[in-house]
Amino acid sequence: MNNFKFLLFGTSLSFLPTLSLAQCVETTNCETLGYTENSCNNGKGLKCPFGEKWLCARDEAAVCDENGFKYSCTGTGYSGGSGDSCGGKYKKCNCAEDYENKNNTCIKISKPDFSGCVTGTLFYSDNTCSANLETDKELLGIVIYERNTNENGWIMTINPITSNIIFGGYAKDIPDLPNYTSTPIDVQNSCTNTNIITSYGNSNTYPVAWATKNYKPKGTPAGKEWCLPSGGLLNNINNQTNFTKINNGIRIAKGTILGSVAQSGDTYYEHIWTSSEYNLYDVWHFFADTKGNFNIKNHVNKNNNADGASVRAVLPF
Repeated sequence: MNNFKFLLFGTSLSFLPTLSLAQCVETTNCETLGYTENSCNNGKGLKCPFGEKWLCARDEAAVCDENGFKYSCTGTGYSGGSGDSCGGKYKKCNCAEDYENKNNTCIKISKPDFSGCVTGTLFYSDNTCSANLETDKELLGIVIYERNTNENGWIMTINPITSNIIFGGYAKDIPDLPNYTSTPIDVQNSCTNTNIITSYGNSNTYPVAWATKNYKPKGTPAGKEWCLPSGGLLNNINNQTNFTKINNGIRIAKGTILGSVAQSGDTYYEHIWTSSEYNLYDVWHFFADTKGNFNIKNHVNKNNNADGASVRAVLPF
């Protein structure tokens, strides 16, 4: 159809009381109006009023897909879609427990098997344990407490991370940190204790706790922090069987065995600080000598490093 111009004047539009004069308007073509198809399936569409082009009805699924609604979010591992839906599909999926979302596909999280992580084995950054030193892996420490259904397992560094250091905070009882006047039972509280201590004072006031909190060797799992061992945890070493297993593993790893001389002479051996208080003056510690004598004791003064007290950081698994 040819385009044409027309001009309307006042009296010819008297039937439109609000319009006394219309401007000249050029008609447009079908393509400009969006009519692009030559025909539509089964005539499902709108034909251009002055041409042969059609504006076809779009398939709902195609429109939804073009706008990002691509995922049905159903099946094993899915807990449904996130946000609005279009044609029964979503832009993003939610995953069930033990599944993770990778490109809107819910994949079962691979959980490490810690069944081989028994006391005295070496723990590596890939969450595996071995009785052998594997030089192609990043060694994190040695297992000192085995994981079970209800409790974390724990590893400890094969060497002190620092030695001849005071605990700090002499004659100050740390709020919220329990005092144990008999052998501590806080097996799982290493990190809880460490956080309480570091929240109460800085690295100048409590250097031992901060030394562990700032310890971040290569291979440390994301989101995990090393901690100052609790008295209850180190008390797990306070028997001949575990003590021997742990020292054998440390030897294999070429670390510093428990009981090594910390200072020159025959008197002073390694005393390992814990995060468990005895009272406002003293902190529990683990002591061992080269003759295989060991014990957990409470009489190490917070500001005394005469015994060569050291720090061995621990990490839960």
